[in-house]
Amino acid sequence: MNANVLVMKKGNFPFFSSRKTSRENFRLSFTETYVLALGLIGILGIYYVFMLNVNATKGYNVRNLEIERKNLVFEQNLLNIKIAEAESLSSISENPSIGKMELIDTPRYLVMKDSLLTLKK
Repeated sequence: MNANVLVMKKGNFPFFSSRKTSRENFRLSFTETYVLALGLIGILGIYYVFMLNVNATKGYNVRNLEIERKNLVFEQNLLNIKIAEAESLSSISENPSIGKMELIDTPRYLVMKDSLLTLKK
């Protein structure tokens, strides 16, 4: 029989590489694996809580901006109503400065006809 085979059967094979030897010696015990898993779960839990906090803060800011936008739209509508009231015919006719103007006895109107826009009969 070959001498290398006899040595391998005995379990004493002196030609193992250092990489294989170090790989065989690197083993985690049950408690080390358990502690490592608990640590990883703890880190992921902290990250999850952090992300929830970030999203809640963004949601709060968005809600405040929406409330502010609604208030500004409401104020804009009020201003539009005030502008419409100021430009209305009744507001202009009731203005006291209109009473100081002179009345026209015989008004003459200037009528301009655009031949392109009028319909010919």
